[in-house]
Amino acid sequence: MSAGADVVAVDAEQALILRVSGTLEAETAQATLTKLLDATVTLPPPHLVVLDLRDVDHLSAAGVRALGEFAVRRAQDGVHAAVLLDPDALNARILHSSLPAGTLPVHASVEEALADAPAPGGERHLGDQLAELTRILLDATSVSRALQHVVAATTVVVPHARLVSITLRDPGGRYFTPVEVPDIAADLDDVQYRTGSGPCLDAAHPDGPAYSLDQDLAQTSAWPQFAAVATAHGLGAVLSTALLPARRAGLSGALNVYAHRGGITETDRHRALLLATHASLALQHVRGAEIADLERTHLRRAIASRDVIGQAKGILMARQGIDADAAFRLLRRTSQDLNVKLADIAATLVRNHTALTTAEGE
Repeated sequence: MSAGADVVAVDAEQALILRVSGTLEAETAQATLTKLLDATVTLPPPHLVVLDLRDVDHLSAAGVRALGEFAVRRAQDGVHAAVLLDPDALNARILHSSLPAGTLPVHASVEEALADAPAPGGERHLGDQLAELTRILLDATSVSRALQHVVAATTVVVPHARLVSITLRDPGGRYFTPVEVPDIAADLDDVQYRTGSGPCLDAAHPDGPAYSLDQDLAQTSAWPQFAAVATAHGLGAVLSTALLPARRAGLSGALNVYAHRGGITETDRHRALLLATHASLALQHVRGAEIADLERTHLRRAIASRDVIGQAKGILMARQGIDADAAFRLLRRTSQDLNVKLADIAATLVRNHTALTTAEGE
């Protein structure tokens, strides 16, 4: 079975945004539906789920059916689903003409989707949410899947979490991110791994603190390189909560919450601790082969992302007459302005480079 389109969950205060990229064809539709359901079933989900389809290259009839089925199944749980797309885009017109009215409304912005969504019902108690997460973790078929559920759950349960990731430290002392996370979260993790300094590494070390917290990274001197990258992305606070070591496998780790400056509360910290405990349970019976698989997956993602970003930088350097640092800053600024993953911006530039060059030459 095809792996399906990429699906990344991002918290947006009152909604859960699922950024979908790639193709939604017959071969990928069912796998993509599974990913969408997994990303929203970990907890009593938010009242609104927004499917960001701006990076979907091709939407087939099978893809439309999968999206419609997602909306119907989520509606059965009291969850309203909507799509983020330019209403005049081809994929928006395909959805409008193929699905029953009201199944999956299309909006030009998240704010518009929020305004159109029905009022949410009463919140479920935190204990119910954690009980649901426990059930899902017990049913998870792999450690990677379980940890992905914890990341998705944290974006919902920790009120001020803007981005969430997990750091693991293997028996050899190597740090890595074992699950797929938004590009900015991966960037924040990676700068710590490269420099050997950061809150995630402190908390993930077997002899580290129970948690590392900084409410104002612009003023910190503890991790200057990490702080510079975080503040450049508009994130001014971080909380890394240690996982209970999986001594049998020699693993330790941390659950990482990135937030705006001064935004992490005592409630956030206490809830992050509960979720870190759930992540720890998922690691207690991990085998050596699974650790190797997690590390290989992390490495493949990092290499693929860096390759396409490197190609995009080369294109910009040649076209704009700028150096590598300026090219990367341009890519990052565009990513932030458009609220699109940096790797996706780079991939779009690489994919359309020939067409752009031809158009300029005409």
